[in-house]
Amino acid sequence: MKRAWLIIALLIGPFLSCRSQENEIKNVAIFVHQGVQLLDFSGPFEVFVDAGYNVYTVAVSTDTIISQRSLKIVPNYSIANCPAPDIIVLPGGATNIPLKDPKVIAWIKDQSTRSKYMLSVCTGALLLAEAGVLDGKTATTHYCCQDNLAEYKQVNVVRGKRFVDNGNIITTEGISAGIDGSLYLVGKILGKDKAADVAHYMMYDWQPGKLDVVIK
Repeated sequence: MKRAWLIIALLIGPFLSCRSQENEIKNVAIFVHQGVQLLDFSGPFEVFVDAGYNVYTVAVSTDTIISQRSLKIVPNYSIANCPAPDIIVLPGGATNIPLKDPKVIAWIKDQSTRSKYMLSVCTGALLLAEAGVLDGKTATTHYCCQDNLAEYKQVNVVRGKRFVDNGNIITTEGISAGIDGSLYLVGKILGKDKAADVAHYMMYDWQPGKLDVVIK
C-alpha cells in the first residue's frame, strides 16, 4: 500500500508543484500613462480584482495622470517603488508618450524576465515591441495601429484575432478585448470555472469558444 501511494505521489507531484507556483501569483500591476485609454486599464482592473488578486496602478511617477477621456488618476506606485508584479498589464491610448520614455521601456524589458505574465491591451503592444519582448512572437493590436506594430520586423502581426497567447505574453486587440484577454488569463491560471464566475459577476457575456484567437 505504501508503495502504491509513493507511485501516485511521484506521478502527481509535478502537477501539484506547477499549481502551487501558479497559486503564488498575487500582484497585478497595471501601467498607466498620460492619455491612457479608460477601458484599456479599467476593464482588466475589474477582472483581476474580482478574481481575488492584489491589483494596483503603476506609472513613471505618482503624479496625477489625465486619461484619454479626462479622468484624473493618481497611480498607486511608481515603476521605481511598486511591489514586484506577477502580472503586468500594458494598456493603450496615447502610447506615443511612454514609447519615448527610456525609463518605461527599460522597466518593461526588465520586468519581462521577472514577471510571470505580461498582457497588452490595444496599442500597449507597441510598448512590448519597443522593449523587444515581442521579437520572434506573434501579436495583435487595435486595427488602427496594426501597421505600426508591423514596423517591428521581428514581430508577426495577425489581424482580426481577439487576442494572441504566446505562453507568458498575451496581446489583445483592444479596447474591450482587454477584458477577454484578462478573463482568458484568469482561466489559464485559476481554471475556466473561475473565469466564468468572474464574468458572471461582471455580467459580461463571456463566450471564449466563439472568440477568434491565436494560442501558440
